[in-house]
Parts: sequence; C-alpha cells; structure tokens
Amino acid sequence: MTRFATPRLRAALWVTAVGVVAALALGRPEPAALAAPFALLALVALSSARPGRLEATLRLEQERVQQGDHVEGELELLSPIASDRLELRLVVAPGLALELEEERALGVGPGAPRTLGLTVDCVRWGAHALGPLRVRRYDQLRLVAEEQTVDLDTVLRVYPTREALRALVRPLGTQAAVGDQVARTKGEGIELAELRPFSEGDDLRRVNWHASARTGELVVNELHPERNTAVVLLLDTFADLGTARNPLDECVRAAAALAERYLARRDRVGLLPLGGQMRWLRPASGAVQRQRIIETLLEARPLPPAGESARLVVPTRFVPPQALVLALTPLLDDAVVTALLGLRGRGFDLAVVELPPLSYLSAVAEAVRRLVTLERDLLRSRLRARGFAVVEWNEGQSLEVTVRAMEEFRRRAHVVRA
Repeated sequence: MTRFATPRLRAALWVTAVGVVAALALGRPEPAALAAPFALLALVALSSARPGRLEATLRLEQERVQQGDHVEGELELLSPIASDRLELRLVVAPGLALELEEERALGVGPGAPRTLGLTVDCVRWGAHALGPLRVRRYDQLRLVAEEQTVDLDTVLRVYPTREALRALVRPLGTQAAVGDQVARTKGEGIELAELRPFSEGDDLRRVNWHASARTGELVVNELHPERNTAVVLLLDTFADLGTARNPLDECVRAAAALAERYLARRDRVGLLPLGGQMRWLRPASGAVQRQRIIETLLEARPLPPAGESARLVVPTRFVPPQALVLALTPLLDDAVVTALLGLRGRGFDLAVVELPPLSYLSAVAEAVRRLVTLERDLLRSRLRARGFAVVEWNEGQSLEVTVRAMEEFRRRAHVVRA
C-alpha cells in the first residue's frame, strides 16, 4: 500500500511554508496567522491513521469460453472503513476488452460489500489473467491518497474459434489399435481386400457364397482391418513479425481444429511445439487428450526468430513409427526449416501447412515483395524435392480447402523415401 499527498495537501504545505517565511522576514504575525488553517489541515492529514486493506473478489459467469464471446461478471469490494471516493482500474490482458460499471468516484460503506457489474469481450484466444485490481482511495478532505494493488487470481480461458473440417490428411501408415481407417494390410475387418481359394482352417463365415457358386469351388474373402492412425502436430511459435496480427493465431486455430477432428475418429494425436516453454504431448486419444492439447495451445506466445545459428531439438521419441508429422509454420526461421529437414531425413512422414508471411505485412515495397516471393518459391521447391508435401494456407482461404489441397498433393505426388 502506497500513501502520497494530493495536490490539495501540497498546496496547503506550500501556503504554510510561505506564511512562516513571510512572518519571519517581515517580523509580523499576520502572514503566519493566515497560514495557520492550512497548517492545521496538513497536520490533520499527516497524522491520520492508515485504513485497513480493501478486499476484492471477482466472479465470472463462465471461465471457459470461445473467442468472440462476451462474459458477464461481478466485482465485489469490501472495505473496513467508509470511503466516498474510490478510483478503480482492473488490469486485463491485451486480448480482452473490459467494461466496468463504475470506475471513478465510487463510494463504499464500512464492512458493507459493494458489487459492480462488468462485461469482458474475448477478442483473442489464450489463458488470460484478470487483474490485478489497482485501487486509489482518498480521505474525506481529499488531502491524502492511498494506492493499493489487489490480486484477484482469476484466469479466463478463451478457446480459438471452431473450424469445421470434413477432410483430413491421411497418414501413409496405420497403428495397431482399432480405429476408423482402413489399413493396407490384411486381417479381420469389413473392407474387402481380395478373394482367394478356400484353404483348411479358414472360417466358414468368410466364405463368399456368390463367388463360390460362379467358380464352382469355395472362395473366401480377404479383408482389410480397421486401424487408427497417429498424428503429431508440430507448432512453430517463432512467428513474431512485429505486427498486430501474426501467423501463430492461425496456427493455433488450425491445430485445435485438426486435433479435434482426428480425435473424433479415434486417432492418436500429439503436440510438438517448437520454442517457448510449452509442453510436449505424446500421441494419445480420447476427450482427455483433446483437453490437454487445447490447454497447451492456450499457452502459446509468438517468439522472435531464433536466428541462423540456433539449433532446435526435436524429440523424435515422441513420434511413433508410421506417424504423420503435420507442421503448421510460416517457414520464417532457418532453424525450423533445418529441424523439418532433419525429421524428413530420419524417414518420418511429413506434411507442411505454410502460412505466407507477406499476407501479415501491409506496407511492403513491390520490389521487396517480389524478391520475398521468389525466395519463398525457391524454399518451397527445395522442400518438395526432399519429399515434403507443402501447401500454402492463404489469407481468406478456409482450412478445409487447404487440407483437401494437401491430400490431393500427397495422392498425386511421387513420395520420395529418404
């Protein structure tokens, strides 16, 4: 708690000092008598006891919302003494917009709680802390003010905007667990692989009676089993362009949508962020894994490029065999490109969704724009020559279109085995 003099008290002290100096200089008591009331005011203000700390409690209707939602809440104030003038300032993160019912000239009674309504506009995704609450309180004569900071310990989790997806990028291989994807191998399933002659020990329930009637000998069905797949979402956080918008916002939104869609079809999904202090999540399935991924994505913060000499460690033990590594990156950092080339060199199935950085920069000269475009085309060709599936996610384009373009590219392209 900080206590300081208001302009009124400072003026009273100046008048007192001028009156005393004038009385001594002139040798007459009249200037001191004129300054006496101001000296009395200053003495009363400086000798007044300090009031107790004000307590504040913040309650929100919801603590988990979607980006763009509005949240109503209440701020309850409890003061040990009466005060007819409180000034409040509730500090919120840049991704939130706050509207408080009253902020200035607020009065509270001794021991009686005062409740204020507030509205929070969730502009950006993330785990946003509400607070601290900064309070300035004045005495009755407005001579002394006290500033106090109250920690509210309230976190509002704003989830990225939902993106509807129907198509997905399919990994080249499947895992051993049961899922919704048809494996290329043969086994117990419902999808027909081929027909073969009956041999001793075959289950009679697999006999294809229609084909047997046409050929005159017993024929059985060979089936493809239904398996799940493993997908590791690689999130590039080195996306700070120094602008109001940055590619990380779209990367997080895409990662949340892809994770939710893959998990809905019983696949295993992991998260591998590059940079920052974010957690690495091993591939897993289920609603719990979805919540873990979303909560981890809320911790993402844009970082400046790591630089040419930086080396990013990619823990390949988190990537299962035959898993798809789906990278969401603007391909701005050389260290990120090197890490992707290292993953591809170790034989991992890799696909890259590129967010062109030029769409986030407004004031760029035409010559610079052309040069950057040529450099990006050269980088993209270099990655594709190494067996990467690289597809641009342009501004204004839906994620659904980008995913379908990625799947079409992988279907038509000749896959290079590293």
